[in-house]
Amino acid sequence: MRAIHAVLVAEGAIEPLAMDDAEARLWTDCELASLVEGRFSERVDPAARGAELRAAWEARATRDGVQLGAPHAGARYVVPYWLAQEGCRVGTIALSTGGLGGALLEVSSLYVLPAHRGRGVAGAALRRADGVARAHGAPGLCVRTPWTWQRAVRFYLGLRMWVAGWAHALEFTWRRGLPAHDIEIGDGEATFGVVVDGRREHLIRASREGDRLGWVESPRMEAYRVERSDVASLGPGTFAVALATRGFPLLRSPTRSEDRWRARHGPSCAGEPEGLARAIELFEAVERSFGFDVRTPRIPGVLYRAYDDID
Repeated sequence: MRAIHAVLVAEGAIEPLAMDDAEARLWTDCELASLVEGRFSERVDPAARGAELRAAWEARATRDGVQLGAPHAGARYVVPYWLAQEGCRVGTIALSTGGLGGALLEVSSLYVLPAHRGRGVAGAALRRADGVARAHGAPGLCVRTPWTWQRAVRFYLGLRMWVAGWAHALEFTWRRGLPAHDIEIGDGEATFGVVVDGRREHLIRASREGDRLGWVESPRMEAYRVERSDVASLGPGTFAVALATRGFPLLRSPTRSEDRWRARHGPSCAGEPEGLARAIELFEAVERSFGFDVRTPRIPGVLYRAYDDID
């Protein structure tokens, strides 16, 4: 993992964060600005309004008002960097060291300064990191984001990243052996497929059936299951997240999903639409319990109970 970091630094894609207090403070201000944007949909420029940002938001945007830690504190496991483009610092990023045993390069603290938005900075950084990671033997990369941060969720789906699970947040990934997925969503119907050798393979068709989700898988999807392919294990969850961002129901017809719904506590960390429905209710209840502003699509069939009322 350290070799991956070194290559990205040498290429100028990232820049090491100095131990200087002023640099560390600005980097942490970017972390805080990211929390404010994700939890309150307010965009604040940390480079221009750092002191104001801290005074107005630090207690509100962190859970229970806990101050953000120093960026170098966990450097044994995650190393903070400046995100760079053409010699200019344009945001922040942090990369895992492998110290926790993960095979994938884990990306966190990905934030682009407001003045540099709209230029494809974050997408280019992720693609380059993925390419370097694979060249050095890692199978790919992953990045996590809360369900309630809808702009980020849509961004990663737009990059055709796959959803590997949702234990504590949505985990998006690119991995060796996974083709690009192709998702088309209309008002009432949607399809999920993959692109292999320039050809689209249809795998799942979904539809709105009142407050239920219609779900029909193609024979090719069954073949992927027989092959024990990552396409089969990650495809339904990836499609489910994409459908949820458009307000599709996630509970399938009773004849199809009674067993899955009764066992929804089991697969709630990945895989099936019903597990995602439960995770969404829990994620949103937690965020509201901290007073954060939750702006998400309303999913038919999700109860949206308060945190203390969820079984």
